[in-house]
Amino acid sequence: MKVPLLAALAAVLPCALAVWPIPQTLQEGSANTLVNLVHISTQGDVSPVVKSAINRYREIINRECFLAPVDYRRGVLPTGGTFGGLVVSVASTSEALGLSTDESYTLDVPVNGSATLHAKTPYGVVRGLETFSQLVTANGPAKAIANTPIHIADAPAFAHRGLLFDTARNFYSLGAIFRTLDAMSYNKMNVFHWHIVDSQSWPVESATFPELHRKGAYGPQMAYSRADVQRVIRYARDRGIRVVPEFDVPGHTYAVGLSHPELVSCMNKQPNWDAYAAEPPSGQLNIALPESVDFVNKLIDEYAALFTDEAFHIGGDEVNLKCWTDDPVVQNVTAATGMDVPTQLLRWYSQVHDHLDATGKTP
Repeated sequence: MKVPLLAALAAVLPCALAVWPIPQTLQEGSANTLVNLVHISTQGDVSPVVKSAINRYREIINRECFLAPVDYRRGVLPTGGTFGGLVVSVASTSEALGLSTDESYTLDVPVNGSATLHAKTPYGVVRGLETFSQLVTANGPAKAIANTPIHIADAPAFAHRGLLFDTARNFYSLGAIFRTLDAMSYNKMNVFHWHIVDSQSWPVESATFPELHRKGAYGPQMAYSRADVQRVIRYARDRGIRVVPEFDVPGHTYAVGLSHPELVSCMNKQPNWDAYAAEPPSGQLNIALPESVDFVNKLIDEYAALFTDEAFHIGGDEVNLKCWTDDPVVQNVTAATGMDVPTQLLRWYSQVHDHLDATGKTP
């Protein structure tokens, strides 16, 4: 597409189409409403999530100086009305957050007077406030909302809008995680899939087996305490984002072998690691050992209580059968019972998944 055609298209786009993602329903006029200091108030009872979001977006909108590229040549927009603040109301104070959470909202911005934001849950308010923040443009100290009156009725097209974040192969600071959650909220994403451990490292504190992170993290400053995890969950919840942890077992568990080598098969095979793992270093929990089931189930008890989401990812990917067929303990079980490696693996999985089911989580 030629650049002049892009510019021509941009010139005729309505300002509210700068809202991202594009709302399901959008109606707008042709006036411009002058915005001074943005005041956001509430009607009725609201939850802490709503109060936190209001404080956050009031700060974002009032300090931000941003003019969309389509408008930067126009200078200060002529005004047709004056903004009288935003009034927020929500039907529920429940902060339950899951796959079935209603994130819908309606937002009305008149030419003159107060705008209104209505939602069924606190998370609809969070999405509506993000939309409202995108409507306010600024050129220096002057702020305005273009193309008023505006009516937006919106809801997500997908219940799960996620990002996978791997802190095992690369350690990320809490600040980096918070910035990522901010970016997700600006894009109205709602699931932070925390791939928290893997072969390369075990960077999360365990109260049950503290040797895991002490020996399995990249270093003493490269681990997340239980308090850190709780901070991430709270920060995410304030932004309408679920935190779904992934503790990958029985494969990808070399890091477990650094503190519990007795539980791991084909630990760090060299130089032919590729015969035993999809990526180095090799190491998988020994599926023939009852102790490995007990170990994982105790971790499930701890982390299922720490992570609040209904979903708990238990991994299961990229297991290497040779890792176990070459293991003497697995061979002994096969000889004694006739169970081949796939049958032993299914038995191991069923014991772990049944235990996770019993905690009330969805594996």
